[in-house]
Amino acid sequence: MSAVNKKSLFYAMALAIVAFYLIMTAAYRWGDGTPPQITLVEPFTHAGPTTPLILRVEDAETGLQEVTVRLVQNLESYTLAQEQFSAQSPLSIGGGAQDTFDLNILPFSDDTIPKRRGQVKLVIEARDSSWRGFFEGNWSRIEQNVAVKFTPPRLEVLSSPLPVSQGGAGIVAYRVSDDGQRYGVRIGETFFPGYPNPDRAFNAFSLFAFPHDLPASTPLFLVADDGLGNHAEQRLDVTIIPKRWRSRTITISDRFIEQTIRPIIAQTPELEDLDDPLRNFLQVNNVLRKRTTAQLATLAAGSQPEFLWNGAFVQLSNSQVEAAFADHREYRYGGNVVDTQYHLGFDLAVTKHYPVEAANDGKIVLAEDFGIYGNTIVIDHGYGLQSLYAHLSSFVAEKGDVVSKGQIIGRSGMTGLAAGDHLHFSLLLQGVQINPVEWWDERWVQSRITDPLGKNDAAAPTDVPQTSVPPNRMGPLPPNRMGPSPPP
Repeated sequence: MSAVNKKSLFYAMALAIVAFYLIMTAAYRWGDGTPPQITLVEPFTHAGPTTPLILRVEDAETGLQEVTVRLVQNLESYTLAQEQFSAQSPLSIGGGAQDTFDLNILPFSDDTIPKRRGQVKLVIEARDSSWRGFFEGNWSRIEQNVAVKFTPPRLEVLSSPLPVSQGGAGIVAYRVSDDGQRYGVRIGETFFPGYPNPDRAFNAFSLFAFPHDLPASTPLFLVADDGLGNHAEQRLDVTIIPKRWRSRTITISDRFIEQTIRPIIAQTPELEDLDDPLRNFLQVNNVLRKRTTAQLATLAAGSQPEFLWNGAFVQLSNSQVEAAFADHREYRYGGNVVDTQYHLGFDLAVTKHYPVEAANDGKIVLAEDFGIYGNTIVIDHGYGLQSLYAHLSSFVAEKGDVVSKGQIIGRSGMTGLAAGDHLHFSLLLQGVQINPVEWWDERWVQSRITDPLGKNDAAAPTDVPQTSVPPNRMGPLPPNRMGPSPPP
């Protein structure tokens, strides 16, 4: 074959290859009949300032060419996003184009659209890079009607709560509009949820506790949120009675650490023996204590929204008070102060392995070894109110049991962070430790909790002092009580 013929053949083959490639490209571009896929990751029909628009647009074939996101209200259009993507080379069969687009914004949080309540239409359009429709491409479109709201819920306090002590509890009844999704009392960083009560003139109430360690000047707020980012807040006019807590110094010995701290570490997988008495003590008395406190708050979140308890709570029968609520403890080791903590509860002692009674009706939600508290039972009394029984030597009841006031649930002991046989008793409201003395007083329970909720028809005293432990439970120390005063 001559050189001329070879060259002609080469050009013919090259042209054939190019023609084939162009035909394949055109077939690929015209053959893409699949429009882009638009996905609202979190669909919504109601929106407010904190409602997110989470969007994904995909085209796995020829890729995306354009995406537009708009809001239409009263014939006016507001563009939230408009993206043009680089087109593929006309000679490209695949690759090189952007095949996904993600958007995550708060479309109603700024001045993108006027803050007008009412219906808004969300319009999302996407076009791919195919040559369908005379190079127009495949289109996708989503329209979604959305009810937009920028007004907060309405709150109305029906009467000011009665005075509340530091470390004490109270109740407030109020009205909240139907759009209130989450409402309650906020004190500092702590939130006490509200609950519906449609049978009364008010339609909601909140049990709340004033933390023992907050200044009495700390304001209380009634708050409500509609779940869309619209927030209402109203300051509560509540008198807070300041309290002074006792102080006590406790000396920690190596013997105590060896006998008490090491066993706790051995039973707690998240802790390790640091082979240093002081460091071991601190990780139990400080780190583990905080972890246990957080677990109690989590446990309170599952409290039943109903009153399971009835009347005043009862103190452990025949018990001597060894340590009271909010005693401030200074721990010394080797002559130095190494830690400080508040003792949040009552230490009650009678005799070794004394039967422990349920302080009120409720349901047991925890019965296990529980960090610094050792063998522990927690009873849920409803609406976030729970009682804790710690350092038990044994259990008589178990998790899930429904118990009655005075029913035996376990026996006192010295498990956990305890140096002598006793019961550590605590009352908690939404995981916040409160002073049990109030709840042991029948008159206080009636005037401060029961009557404000309209649960009793009989009038109750309006000026009931917040008393100390009832006199008939402060008898002399039984001669056969076991062990020294406990340190936790």
